[in-house]
Amino acid sequence: MKKRILALACAMIMMFAMSINVFASQSDNGEHTAGSSQDASLTIGTQTITESSLTEYASQTTVATDVEGASISAVYIDVAKAAVAQTKAVVGNNATIASIVDLVVPQGTGAATFTLNVGQIRANQNVVVLHMKSDGTWEKITPSKVADGSVTFTLSSYSPVAVVINATAPKTGDIILLVGGMAVVCLAGAAFFGKKAKAN
Repeated sequence: MKKRILALACAMIMMFAMSINVFASQSDNGEHTAGSSQDASLTIGTQTITESSLTEYASQTTVATDVEGASISAVYIDVAKAAVAQTKAVVGNNATIASIVDLVVPQGTGAATFTLNVGQIRANQNVVVLHMKSDGTWEKITPSKVADGSVTFTLSSYSPVAVVINATAPKTGDIILLVGGMAVVCLAGAAFFGKKAKAN
């Protein structure tokens, strides 16, 4: 009976190992598939940003701050393309963009702290804020607080921001090491039970 269970476990490990290449190729592919009408520059992972998405971001994201007159507005599609490109470069293709909005404040506002209320965010998530500076370059900001439905951070200049959830998938090498370790345990068990059977 023990031999049958061991054989079944080994078979399952082999099946899992054979599927690794499929999983790895999917996790690294942030572009659209051949023949798709999706704009690759607006696609990250399984997420596609559209003009409708940008309107929804602006309507569903609110700001809390001591800066009087601060508000949220929608960004243009070219800003969204730049945000997606920066997200891929800085965070990776497995990231999710929770919101891209323009944070509007009165002229002359200095450094200040803001809390963006974004329903998709959860307290245990790894969240970063990407800020598009006036010269068109981007900076990565680590939030001071991430809570259910909100992210808090400080800015010293003002323009579009993207709230990004880092959902990095396990690396292929890590999975291979895990499967290799399971295989070693399986083989050791087979050898042990084989010797025990011979002894009996």
